[in-house]
Amino acid sequence: MKLKSAIYHFTNESKQRPKIYRDQLKALEEYALSMGFEVVDVYCDLSLKKSERTEYDRFIKCCDKYDVLITKDFYHIAKNTGRFMTDLLMLRDKGLKIYSIENGCFIWDEAPFNKPLHVATYTCHFGTQNELKEVIAVKNDIFKLFINKKTEWTVIDQYYDESLHQNDGEQKQLMELIQNCNKYDLLVVHNLNDVHWRTANFCKIREQLRLDIYSLQEGFLKYRKDNYK
Repeated sequence: MKLKSAIYHFTNESKQRPKIYRDQLKALEEYALSMGFEVVDVYCDLSLKKSERTEYDRFIKCCDKYDVLITKDFYHIAKNTGRFMTDLLMLRDKGLKIYSIENGCFIWDEAPFNKPLHVATYTCHFGTQNELKEVIAVKNDIFKLFINKKTEWTVIDQYYDESLHQNDGEQKQLMELIQNCNKYDLLVVHNLNDVHWRTANFCKIREQLRLDIYSLQEGFLKYRKDNYK
């Protein structure tokens, strides 16, 4: 029996967009069929504003009807990583997977606590300069305590960034982590929002890292090159 899927998309109401979003809906349907899913319903909001996305809210209310949600990318679920992860975990707990043309499918799995992995930790704290140094030290200590008590992992390096205004250029150690990613088997974070606060940028960075990620809050996010299947 084929898995039942719903398609979700949003667009604006400009006169230039109708053909574009109809073509996008057709591409999403073709993608769902190519993955072997049955397309049951299509939801499309004609607004970019979160407060006006009534079709998405309607999908959430009846999401128990489906096995899979199909979308263009994860940005179409939520612009901010924290909100996206909240919805993603809610759908996961209801038994739904989200597949996207551009970002594939996030694969949650049991964390390999008993494997002797080499790990890096990363955290990014937002706040005033007076807060930053104290908070970063505490967060790094929490990483070490958790890993020493609960796992067979070895911490190789700890990276952290301090951001006052959530500017991309402030994540300098994250760029260093990406350059050194081949040294590690796993990245450990407090929450996935630490990697980047924008969903689209989080997905790009994840592809650059090519690492499994364990989040103390959200769980174990598996990375696979074939995560589009």
